[in-house]
Amino acid sequence: MEELSELGRMLVVGQALLDDDRTADYLMRRVSVSAATLKRYLGELRSFGCLIVSRRESSGWVYRLENRGEVRKRLERWLDLERKRTLLEP
Repeated sequence: MEELSELGRMLVVGQALLDDDRTADYLMRRVSVSAATLKRYLGELRSFGCLIVSRRESSGWVYRLENRGEVRKRLERWLDLERKRTLLEP
């Protein structure tokens, strides 16, 4: 994974939830964070309008983004801008 700010990593978690339900383990590995940090990221995403629900399965906690259609465009655009954030000329 490319070097991203904390905001960028949080947005990657949201992006991962756009296409499918994801386990906590998958999300933690995807952005290399602890369970506590993942929970904080999910809380922040919720505060930005993502309707994220969780359920306990035999494999652990699974998260689902209920309003994928409503947040997809803005979330992907925001992540794109975050990845391009630099003071250097291209």
